[in-house]
Amino acid sequence: MDVSTVPSFRLWLLAFVGFFLLHAGWAFATPYNGPPDEQEHTLRAAGIMHGELIGDPVLFGKRLGFGGMHTGPASLQRGWCFPTKVNVAADCEPEPGGDQTARSHHTRASWYNPIYYGVTGWPLGLWPNWTGILLTRLLTGAAVAALLACALVVAVRWTRHRALVAGLVVAVTPTLASLGGAINPNGVEIAAGVALFTALIAVVHEQREGVNRAAVALAGVSAGVLVTPRFTGVLWLLVILGVILVPSSRDRLAVLARSRPVRFWAAVAGVCTLLSVAWTIFAAPDSDFMATPTTHFSLTEVLRYAVLDHMWPDVANQMVAVPGWSELAMPRLVYLVWFATLGMLFLGGLVLGHRVDRWRLLALLFACFTPLLALEILTVNYVGWFNQGRYFLSAAVGLPLLGAYILAHRSFTAEQIRTTTRLLATLLLPIHFFCLAYSMTRWNSGLRSLNPFNGSWSPPLGTALPLAMAAVAIAVMFLVYWRASRIPTPQPAPAESSGHSTQREPVSHV
Repeated sequence: MDVSTVPSFRLWLLAFVGFFLLHAGWAFATPYNGPPDEQEHTLRAAGIMHGELIGDPVLFGKRLGFGGMHTGPASLQRGWCFPTKVNVAADCEPEPGGDQTARSHHTRASWYNPIYYGVTGWPLGLWPNWTGILLTRLLTGAAVAALLACALVVAVRWTRHRALVAGLVVAVTPTLASLGGAINPNGVEIAAGVALFTALIAVVHEQREGVNRAAVALAGVSAGVLVTPRFTGVLWLLVILGVILVPSSRDRLAVLARSRPVRFWAAVAGVCTLLSVAWTIFAAPDSDFMATPTTHFSLTEVLRYAVLDHMWPDVANQMVAVPGWSELAMPRLVYLVWFATLGMLFLGGLVLGHRVDRWRLLALLFACFTPLLALEILTVNYVGWFNQGRYFLSAAVGLPLLGAYILAHRSFTAEQIRTTTRLLATLLLPIHFFCLAYSMTRWNSGLRSLNPFNGSWSPPLGTALPLAMAAVAIAVMFLVYWRASRIPTPQPAPAESSGHSTQREPVSHV
């Protein structure tokens, strides 16, 4: 069966099932507060359910600290005995639930935009225990899966050679999969970046005539989602728009500027951006936590650590897979394989692309990392080293997507793109299952056993369920990638009397 003959909704649904089951595997496998900052975001959601859009300021001595105080049930407040401690199993903390007495809790996520928490966190207001936690995780996973499934439909339906499918295989890392099974808005932000990249490439650079309204709508929705959960989304939107639109064909941009759907969805994205900026300004605390430095590193020491130790390998590895609170490094072969596949697409695009292609790739690489790393270098003596690899992924997902696009349009044939996509799926999809199973051994036994079924802690619904979900997810995703990489079946040429010419490489539209 060629996916070009499958209706778009059925293709979307099949991809959604694959991605969602992978996120659900992480959701059911991970202990409470096992994902990064999960308790912070959970308490923020609980405060939203109590009608607290912004938490009360918190004082540390005479200083106004970062974050705020939210009202929430005691059942969602736990300690920190196992996060960041890779050899400590998760059974050192009581399971969430029990005492539902409303108390005041400090959370550093107090100033985050409330929309994510209102959409996904409402189960915590009804069930402040494992039930609410798992449902909130699953709602997050559903949002991430929906955006990724849309990106896959774009890659199959609205691009030639389906080159973006190959980029999508590399862009969806285990880090994104794990965030899709956590209470954390970062996963939604990253998935929106994937969808926005694919939609803009299809709208701006793939379509020769007219405007694909569905692709434009996806670009508008993705941009609105990207800027909403976290304040860095506005930065990533500017980066993505700059890389895709500058430079572009003036004739094509003129066509888009005259399009009513483009103007409408651009206005929607603009309003979402303005609201996000307004929220950041309105909710930003008048904090003096940067009034005096806490450390006194010299600029040389900061630069040496940032470039040689922090950015590589820490940040780079975290973009692929360092689950939990960035404490569980995978075996080195995982990173070697993933970076090799990324390098094939990125470096291949640099070598085989034209001058403008090289500009896009290098500009994106520079814009992905420079702003946040520069901010960290400037503020490290006040706030410490705060960057993690997942913070960069919303824009960095464009590196394999652009690389694959350039290879298909400058050098690779459709047959070579098909082979590349299937090779990438064969190499990378099993890594998703391994990362989940290895992470479970860390939480179940503190790595005292490499058998995920052995340990002093076990997931709330058992160990077998998340592994089974991940196995089915990978089988579904492999099927989708394999069939999506098939060379499109040429469409019959229109009758000569129609007055239309036959396209050399037809693009299948919804």
